[in-house]
Amino acid sequence: MNRREAIQRVAMLIGGSVIGANLFLEGCTRPASKDVAVLFEKDKTNFLGDLAEAILPETSTPGAKEAGVGEFIPVMIRDCYDPQDQKAFLEGLDGVDDRAKKEFGKKFQELSKDEQLQFVNMLDKEAKEFQKERGKKQRELNEEAEKNGKNAEEVEQLPNHFFHMLKQLTLTGFFTSEVGMTKALRYVKIPGKYDGNYPYKKGERAFAP
Repeated sequence: MNRREAIQRVAMLIGGSVIGANLFLEGCTRPASKDVAVLFEKDKTNFLGDLAEAILPETSTPGAKEAGVGEFIPVMIRDCYDPQDQKAFLEGLDGVDDRAKKEFGKKFQELSKDEQLQFVNMLDKEAKEFQKERGKKQRELNEEAEKNGKNAEEVEQLPNHFFHMLKQLTLTGFFTSEVGMTKALRYVKIPGKYDGNYPYKKGERAFAP
């Protein structure tokens, strides 16, 4: 599976576009705020890895942490995200422990696996509602700009929800990793001929292109 195929897979899973996908596919970078550097600190990559693991935990196949998603996320945030999304991600990450303590009385990494799952499910629900409202507001801004003769580059871009970005990054990092391509998916090093009538049993892993 190459980068483009991985992005397409993530887009299908989330039912929408992947933030920063164009820069990721082209291998380009954008200027990052100095604040983003904190994400590369060991305690932060461990924290990101634990959050990602709660989203994609280890089962019969490795989870997000073994796939190196905690190290992947800072690179994507630095190189592929707009300043407003970098800021929103950092603020959201900083607020995780406070939110966990409010809901469960403990920091996120002190929660049990079940509690962590409940926590990320709660954030996921909030993120979906937030993104729905964001989409509505962004369309209004785009329409207003068009009426005033502005081009797309001049339109204010609203920040995305922290967890929406985290979930996308977790899926993207996992499916572009060696672990994701060879263990979560079925990898055929030298594929055979095209078979449009290949027998598929429900529950079987998809093939890595």
